[in-house]
Amino acid sequence: MIATSKLQKAMRDITATKGAFTLFGLFMRADAPGTWDLVVSAPWLEKGKLKALGEFAEMLAKAIGQSSLQQLSRIVTVNENDPALNAVLSAFSVDDGAVRIQRSNLFGLEIEDAIIFRARRPAGTPEGAA
Repeated sequence: MIATSKLQKAMRDITATKGAFTLFGLFMRADAPGTWDLVVSAPWLEKGKLKALGEFAEMLAKAIGQSSLQQLSRIVTVNENDPALNAVLSAFSVDDGAVRIQRSNLFGLEIEDAIIFRARRPAGTPEGAA
């Protein structure tokens, strides 16, 4: 598994450049044991989504290294107005930490394990805003 300290530092570095994340966490789906997805949401990922995701992946690779990036099964972006995101934000409030969740149902998926580094809307971003 990728070092959580590397991911937290990457989250902070990218936040300083692009803006705050609404959600930033590692998720291991029950149907894919042993593999981790990085699930992210941020207002700035909404605009020009494919280009923004490409820039994010480049910044992440620079921050954690290409070999660490390749340890991720996938990077999943969640829309700011997704009802499942609102449910996660209501259940967990994390600004810059590491909350571990085991055997839960998030985003309509059975999650075996998860580490949430941030689950909070950026200041000035209304709920459900895109």
